[in-house]
Amino acid sequence: MGILDLMLGRTAPGEQGIEEKSYTLPKSTHDFVYPVAVRRGELEALDRLLEAEAEESYLDGGDDLQNVLDSVFEEHDLDAEELVDRNRQPRVETEAIVETWREQVADDLGVVYALPGAHSSLLSFVTICRRRDADADDPFELPESFPDAAALLTRLAEATEDQYRAVVHTDLLPDDPR
Repeated sequence: MGILDLMLGRTAPGEQGIEEKSYTLPKSTHDFVYPVAVRRGELEALDRLLEAEAEESYLDGGDDLQNVLDSVFEEHDLDAEELVDRNRQPRVETEAIVETWREQVADDLGVVYALPGAHSSLLSFVTICRRRDADADDPFELPESFPDAAALLTRLAEATEDQYRAVVHTDLLPDDPR
C-alpha cells in the first residue's frame, strides 16, 4: 500500500471505461459540493438584503400576534412563536450561508463550496423578499444592490443544475444550519 492509498483511501479499478484507478473516500470525512465563482460585491448585496429584511420584519412574535391568531382561527391551535420561527428560517439559513462564503472569499472574486440545498435556501429567501417588495401594504423595499444578489443566485442555479460536483473534506465545509 502506497502513501497515496493511505492519504486518499482505498483504491479500486477505474469505473466507466477509465483504465486508471479510482479512490473511494470515506463519506464520514468528505462531501459533494458545487464550486461557484462569487464576487465580494454579490455577498455584500446579500448582506444588505438580509439587513433590509430584518429591519422591516413583518412578523414579530408576542401576545398581540397570538391573540389575533386565536381570535381568527378559533378551531385551530396555532402557535405564534412557531409561525414566527418558520417565517424567519429562510433568513437564518441565508445568513449562515453568506457568513461562511464571506470567509471563503478573501479577494474581490473567489470560489465558494455550495452544499446541496444552498440554492433552494437562498431562492426561498429571495422569493420572500421579492413578494414583500411587490406588496403595496408592506413597507419593505429591495435594496438598490439587489441585482447583484440576483446575479449570484442565477450563477448558483446554473452551477447546481450542472452534473459537475467536487469532493472536499468536511473540515472545509460549514455546519448545516438547518
